Amino acid sequence: MSIRISSSTPEDEPGSALLPVRDRIDEDLRTHPAVRLASEAVPLMHRTTAGERFGPVRLIERDSDFAVVFAADTTRWAVLVQPGGDSPTASLILGVPNPRANFGRSFRASYLERLTVHQSGDPSVAKEPPEAGWMALSGIAADGVSQFEVRSSLDTDTGGVGADGVVFAVLRARWREKLHVAVTLASGETVPIHHPSVRSERTS
Repeated sequence: MSIRISSSTPEDEPGSALLPVRDRIDEDLRTHPAVRLASEAVPLMHRTTAGERFGPVRLIERDSDFAVVFAADTTRWAVLVQPGGDSPTASLILGVPNPRANFGRSFRASYLERLTVHQSGDPSVAKEPPEAGWMALSGIAADGVSQFEVRSSLDTDTGGVGADGVVFAVLRARWREKLHVAVTLASGETVPIHHPSVRSERTS
């Protein structure tokens, strides 16, 4: 089955203490089996109280696995869906709160505030760590950052940074691998991110 990944950026809604969710997923993807299963892994309070403000914003397919990103006004989640024969399973990789509208973003562009990295994967029969798994990275970018790129040795995830500054990447990576992270400024300049949790870019 061919999966399209798409997003849109509707206009901000006035009168909200929180910045609105800016990404939306095409309606035809809402009915995808992986999306329906993944939604059940998101905490019930968010599925039932957010209404139209909760929903899937991305669907990522790698081999037979899927990762689904959900968003509401207060939180974003990455959920992993694995086939498992006749009984596919869904598990939450990472859930992070969205910043409030007055969150300060005047720090240097080479840093991500509130940077969080989490990896999920199945151990082998011998209980050894897997060779690879899904990795989710989140953070808040500085003012003036327009795009992000997160790379592993296996995968790449890129996206735009909205008015709330949230960077939320989901990709395949080798187990305990440090990711390469860079952001692009409105001027077009690319700036590597410096943080102990990510791999520093080598300078020539």
